Amino acid sequence: MHLRSPEPADAYAAALLLNSTQEPHFHTTATRLCTTWERHPTRTLVVGEPDRPRGLLTWWAPEFHPTHLWTGLHLHPDHRADDTGPTLLHAARDAARAQGRTHLWLSVREDYLGAAPDLPTLGLREVHRTFGGGLHLRGWTDPTTDLRQQLVTQGYHFTPAQPYTDDPRLHDLYARTRDHKVTAAPTIPAASPVLANGDALWDAAHLAWQGETLVGISLPERSRLNAWNAVLTVTPDHRGRGVGRALLALTASMLREQGFTFLNAAGSARDVAYLRALRQVGAHIEPDWIAWETPC
Repeated sequence: MHLRSPEPADAYAAALLLNSTQEPHFHTTATRLCTTWERHPTRTLVVGEPDRPRGLLTWWAPEFHPTHLWTGLHLHPDHRADDTGPTLLHAARDAARAQGRTHLWLSVREDYLGAAPDLPTLGLREVHRTFGGGLHLRGWTDPTTDLRQQLVTQGYHFTPAQPYTDDPRLHDLYARTRDHKVTAAPTIPAASPVLANGDALWDAAHLAWQGETLVGISLPERSRLNAWNAVLTVTPDHRGRGVGRALLALTASMLREQGFTFLNAAGSARDVAYLRALRQVGAHIEPDWIAWETPC
């Protein structure tokens, strides 16, 4: 065994060793990769020498997005500008064509771009941006109490949605605003043709009315993160007044009372109104995930 002082070239290997003892997710990820590679060894490709890999390519052909091969491109910092990236993307195109796919797709979080290869130089173009994040409900207080009082003076009122699950006005509201749902295929699916589904948390959903006219709904949906605010919609002629913000806060308050600790949120970064409403009720929004694609 040879002992020596570390050199700058050891930094990235040392980072892995540090992670292996300090970051629990390192072991979780490694175990998951080990299991995946045992089951699907052809879904991943490594280029480089056994003792010094230069890059890692992963791919997945999801059934819900039949034209694209989803890829992950991970390059050693010393090999971001050489032929490692093009070599791996060439292999990805071969894999895509072999499965009848016409495009490659990958996603990189905005604050990770500094560690990614130069994707435009590799022939990829930005397609869309999505955001993630949500509302931590432990210790959260509703910031819209005064706002709701102001809206009441303007003729609005808010009710639980559960008694109206079969009300044709509710489904008419969804039908009229469904096309306004901003999608970012393939990461955010198109709006469902029906409002009700088995995962909806109707006991936390709320409606907004002006007089007898239904103008908005906030409906959370179950997910692995306890709740996912899948539907928030306000008719166009009632937007910009705080109605959506009030609906979100009412739903968050109900979920908190039910013991939920987090209200997850995601959407297209182009949906400025939804992002604004989330931030105004105290949600933490993460950096954008940027989707890229290139034809095969």
